[in-house]
Amino acid sequence: MEWWPSAGGGAWEWAWRAWPGVWLFVAAIGGGRVLLERAARRRARRRGEPPPEAWRRLAFAGGLALLWAALDWPLGPLAAGYLATANAAQDLIVTLGAAPLLLLGLPPSRERVGAGGPRRRLARRLLAHPLFAAGAFGLVLAVTHLPSVVDALRPSPWGSFAITTAWLLSAVALWTPLAGPLAGRRRLPYLGAMLFLAAPFVFPKVAGAFFVFAGAPLYEVYADAPRAFANVSATQDQHAAGFVLWVIGSLMVIAALGALFRRWHGEARRIEAPDSLEIPADPRAVDLLFGEPGGWAALEQLVASVRAALPPGHTGAALGFAFREREDGEAAADGGAAADGGAGAGARVILELHAALPAEGEAAVARRIEEGWAAYLGRLPRRRREAIARALAFRVTAYGGRVT
Repeated sequence: MEWWPSAGGGAWEWAWRAWPGVWLFVAAIGGGRVLLERAARRRARRRGEPPPEAWRRLAFAGGLALLWAALDWPLGPLAAGYLATANAAQDLIVTLGAAPLLLLGLPPSRERVGAGGPRRRLARRLLAHPLFAAGAFGLVLAVTHLPSVVDALRPSPWGSFAITTAWLLSAVALWTPLAGPLAGRRRLPYLGAMLFLAAPFVFPKVAGAFFVFAGAPLYEVYADAPRAFANVSATQDQHAAGFVLWVIGSLMVIAALGALFRRWHGEARRIEAPDSLEIPADPRAVDLLFGEPGGWAALEQLVASVRAALPPGHTGAALGFAFREREDGEAAADGGAAADGGAGAGARVILELHAALPAEGEAAVARRIEEGWAAYLGRLPRRRREAIARALAFRVTAYGGRVT
């Protein structure tokens, strides 16, 4: 029994075959993810942080399923020694499908890129650098599609394993600046990320152009193989492989661009408020909230509580940030109808709602905001709750009052 699909030269049969090497390879990746999850949960409990999100496990499971489908029967053996089209499809599934989902599914790293020893810092910076990522991906893609390399490696299980492993590792390098936990604070901004996706959009088309415009089969391993489909010649199969790299690959990258743009658009509207509210932001306040883990999400929740607390159709309100340098233990001077969920002492960012409301209406709005804010804080781990309560507070005042 062969442990990994390779070009064996025998006639293709649609009977299922076992490939234990593929199973062990996929199981090892899944087992590594389980160990990382356990370590991340222990670290989160120790630091009082929330555990990794459940959607990450789903993303990793999806990536692992795609990887298994690409390597196991029937696509694995077809790609190894029968169809250039299957080889191209396997390439795209591994590099543009499985790899980004596997990276998104990893627990996020709390460590900065520059942390650790000199060698570790260098490795992290290289893996997070877009030029290194694009260069590694392009180099591996070019080498693994050379006819001499494919014809030499595909007949051997170890050679076929080397090709698919090189695809996976280069794809991990490619997607790390966009989705990998090693990117940390060096993760590409959205516009740069969209430009960076030109690499997986363009590079496969170079190989695809050779497949489409070549007048004769480029790979002996596929030209000499028994036909999996009697009515499809080796030349037609090669042209179809070029179509897969050109069209299907483009659609996969466009889907990634769409997801990236959707997230960019969502973050550009992270603060949502009624049309009557204006939200001027002090840059220092924004920096503070971004620097505090969970601070920006807490601000979103607080703004949502304000929106829900205002009477339907109410106009004549303004919402703004106030940044204040305060020492811990300093008495709160919030005046008016205040509700800070325990954040009075040491709070440095105050979200203030200036509303044209009667006194009883102002008190009712403050009470509703306080209830929503307290409920949100109560769902957080203790340390996270205390840190956010020190960093963020709010108050409701009449027009004319400002935080000094």
